[in-house]
Amino acid sequence: MRKIKKTESLCPVCFRKVTAYIIARNGKVFLEKNCPEHGNYEVLVWNDDLDSYIEWEKFGGEGEAPIKSLTDFGKGCPFDCGLCPQHKARTCFAIVEVTNRCNLNCPICFADSNGSSADPSIESIKKKYENVLTYTDAPPPLQLSGGEPTVREDLPELVTIANEMGFEHIQINTNGIRIAEDLDYLKKLKDAGTADIFLQFDGLTNRAYNFIRGKELLQVKIQALKNCAEVKIGVVLVPVLIPGINDDQVGPIIKFAKKWIPTVKGIHFQPVSYFGRYPIGPEKNRMTLPDLLSGIEIQTGGELKKENFIPRARRSSFCAFGGFFVLDENDRLIPLTNLKTISAGGSIRGRGVYKQVRKFVSKRWRSAEENDQCKGRPDSWDNFYERAKIYYLSISAMPFQDVFNVDLERVQNCCTHVVTQNGIIPLCIYYMTNIDGKKLNGREDD
Repeated sequence: MRKIKKTESLCPVCFRKVTAYIIARNGKVFLEKNCPEHGNYEVLVWNDDLDSYIEWEKFGGEGEAPIKSLTDFGKGCPFDCGLCPQHKARTCFAIVEVTNRCNLNCPICFADSNGSSADPSIESIKKKYENVLTYTDAPPPLQLSGGEPTVREDLPELVTIANEMGFEHIQINTNGIRIAEDLDYLKKLKDAGTADIFLQFDGLTNRAYNFIRGKELLQVKIQALKNCAEVKIGVVLVPVLIPGINDDQVGPIIKFAKKWIPTVKGIHFQPVSYFGRYPIGPEKNRMTLPDLLSGIEIQTGGELKKENFIPRARRSSFCAFGGFFVLDENDRLIPLTNLKTISAGGSIRGRGVYKQVRKFVSKRWRSAEENDQCKGRPDSWDNFYERAKIYYLSISAMPFQDVFNVDLERVQNCCTHVVTQNGIIPLCIYYMTNIDGKKLNGREDD
């Protein structure tokens, strides 16, 4: 066993802040910690050797702290969250929950939506928008989420208000049921200024949907995509990946997405985390970034390779990876990102990374027609760079931290934030629950 670094984490039972160590053993990397009351815990964080872990970690550079804090320093991270003076990352993506209601009751739901409370008022949502603008230099991409945001009839109005307040990229996080059934509603969202649809998409088998969503939904997803193609609004497919349930769907999802370019602009994989309505999981089945990268390479038959994906370019580089590809005339994805090339001397690290994320999301997740006024798929295109303006696919992943593997250094460098009435909170901390399903700090949805 080799200790790599010392950090801080939380007890999965009582949320006590505890010392933790990143250790390497038997060709894998783990986080281990001890709570004086509840004992030892160990969780796999990197299912590959130490050398690859170190290579990945070196991409994490310093970022830019928020312009100002919204809460005081008292008990320390994460108990002062809102953001407190310990936080080191400016928002690259802001999430506003507009409802707690949902038209599904998914067995797995990190938001644990229950539909028991009234929707927040328009004025309260405007206050959340204002919270984002108060402490950042420019409006980041904004996601309207829930619950299921499309259960609100006035969702187009909320999009319009956000546009008027200066948010240039507004995304709707949805299960797709409403937009599959109601084309006019989708048109209203587009006309109001919605940039793209963040569509739950867990695979091409109803086995996956039955397990994760409690209902057969594949045909609903396909109809939602058809409607988005008609309205000309970009779509990002969002699969939640669970080992033994749909981890074999990584390659088929990528193949499916290729057929839907240019409507589908990206795939954003989310390996399952154990919180919300899925608080206790089999630790032996945890999916780490190397597992997903290997799955992509194997399941695409080598069309996409591990080195085609690059880490998040700031601390912590373990929070995400991304790759950018152009679909050629032979329906093969050609990578424009390469880890080895960057390792050899290129650099995307350092300050201003949050601006790069904002710019990428705003430009590349919109509908193709908004980026370039071309229609159809002209097979006669010889110019690769002209083709790259429309026929591209971004593939990314973000494994959210849960109470078992939370590393508070990563929390302090999180740039994906949930906006509340009183502040801004890193996503993993906002949704985090202990093994009994209790929320951190007893926080209630607001």
